[in-house]
Amino acid sequence: MQLTLDLTFTLAPSRKRLQVTTWLDAGWATACLGFTKQVEISQSLNDALQHGNEDDHDQQLYDALWLAHHHLALAQRPSLSFTFDYLHDDKVKGRYVEYHLCLHVEETKELILLGRIQDF
Repeated sequence: MQLTLDLTFTLAPSRKRLQVTTWLDAGWATACLGFTKQVEISQSLNDALQHGNEDDHDQQLYDALWLAHHHLALAQRPSLSFTFDYLHDDKVKGRYVEYHLCLHVEETKELILLGRIQDF
């Protein structure tokens, strides 16, 4: 006896997102990186980079934007995911702490969105 499989697919019901993502304009750093479209970052990415020092936050955000632009230019695809690793000088612990963020970038006709994977 041989079994046959029915592999016909049906549409899944549409699901409402439980979380609505807030997006912030990142225009202050995007032109010098080579972006030609408006770039927005998610509020959760901005929050994840907050460690008390504004200069460190700005540098880490700049690095994440640079890496997103670099990956978009190399991949020639409208969206991709990558890991962003950085060190933060934790003054309380007296040492550097390593952080890893899984980021996603999507490019549309008029906008580029950069955020954590769960924001999409």
